[in-house]
Amino acid sequence: MTQTEPTEQPAPVTGSRAGTGDAADADGVPAPEAVEAPRVDDAQAQAEREAAAEAAAPRTEAEVGLVRSVRYGRILVVGAAIGAVIAAIAALAFPVAPDATYELGQAVGFALVIGAVIGLTLGAVLALVLGSVAKRSRGAALAMHTDVR
Repeated sequence: MTQTEPTEQPAPVTGSRAGTGDAADADGVPAPEAVEAPRVDDAQAQAEREAAAEAAAPRTEAEVGLVRSVRYGRILVVGAAIGAVIAAIAALAFPVAPDATYELGQAVGFALVIGAVIGLTLGAVLALVLGSVAKRSRGAALAMHTDVR
């Protein structure tokens, strides 16, 4: 059983160029009036084909549980970065003694590492607290599984 597509007829040209016989300007670009809009019959046929395909596809409904989650990696990275920046600013705020065996760069680098570790630890604690708070809010939803082959 074959379906025949309706034959397309060109849309009538309207507007200021009507009767001139040319649907394009000097550059060869089609005039806005000459561009054919999608046909309503084609849209209806497409919608009917999609509805028929959906009706033919088997659906399974299941109730699923929804659990909120925290993005632990992002919280840990942000905590480490904030801790490192605060520690570096603190290390730059205090002058190095003239008779010290270390330089300012070494002190700032050491402070960066220590600050990052402290920030990472505080970020981990914050992430665990936020994770336990987020897991308390649970929900349920209806999921529809459609098999389209």
